[in-house]
Amino acid sequence: MSLPVLSRALLIAAFSSFLVAQEPAINVAKVRQEAADAVQSGDFAAAAAGFKKLTEANPKDGAAWHMLGYSLHSAGKLDEALPVHIKASEFKAVAAMATYNVACVHALKGNADEAFAWLDKAVAVGFSDLATLQGDTDMDLIRKDPRFAKLETAVKGKPGTPAVQAFAQSVDRKNARMAWFSRAGSPGQIAIDYSPVVWKDSNEKAIASGKFNGQKWRLGSDFWTRLDTMDMQLGGVAVPAGYYYLTLEQREGDSYVLALHDAAAVRKQKLDASAASKLQGGIEIPMTHATVDLAKALDIAIEMNDGSKTEGTISIHYGSHKVSAPFAVKID
Repeated sequence: MSLPVLSRALLIAAFSSFLVAQEPAINVAKVRQEAADAVQSGDFAAAAAGFKKLTEANPKDGAAWHMLGYSLHSAGKLDEALPVHIKASEFKAVAAMATYNVACVHALKGNADEAFAWLDKAVAVGFSDLATLQGDTDMDLIRKDPRFAKLETAVKGKPGTPAVQAFAQSVDRKNARMAWFSRAGSPGQIAIDYSPVVWKDSNEKAIASGKFNGQKWRLGSDFWTRLDTMDMQLGGVAVPAGYYYLTLEQREGDSYVLALHDAAAVRKQKLDASAASKLQGGIEIPMTHATVDLAKALDIAIEMNDGSKTEGTISIHYGSHKVSAPFAVKID
């Protein structure tokens, strides 16, 4: 029996709705993690794609809107970033920074009046990060404008501290550990824990271009890569027993330096791992670089030399790059 035209149309519409309803929801945690990893590796196109999925899955996800705007902005897509920043500014949790980012776009485009109007709005909704304002290259085109000095004064005089946002995370981490034991107890250990980052082919071009030269990388994603160690010599450098946050820095060519930063000192600076590039100093360890078989994700290993109980190697393998340094401990 044939269906009336209207009934057939309604049936098709209902069936289409059913199919849409049956489409699997995205794994929010996984997409968010992959997008965050993309930001860390500088792949802002991939990051934007990930955060866009999150905003489509949940239009009330203010953090995703904020990071989508950030990713587009960092990729140089200012016209696309602008409406996203404005959307993010509607969410109280990220309003101050998102509103500031709107001003950044206008400043970069040379729209001074709009930039200062949005800067005033940012201060009104809680922006009080003077260090960011003074060091942000996005503001270079308007920095000499007399209004900028007045804005700095307004931010300096703003009561309280910058608004604090809370972000909950539950992620998988890996651990590389070498421990020593005897009947008298354990004289110590060397343990490194980290969040592995997936290798992307685009990383090779970025490394070869020198884009990351002179920039400290936090060696992973999410939180710091952490070293808990006994006294040792690493790469010929004395390392006192302690708890350290690690960064890796590419210098000229194949020159790499692993830096060990005292964790307590970093916490005093109120620096999250995402701001690892702002760290300075630390105990610097020269690393030997080699081109090896591809590792699909960051891998850190601690291995003993054959026949030795006190000497070994710590290696960091990412993509086709492997850096390593010998270590030696003294067992009491």
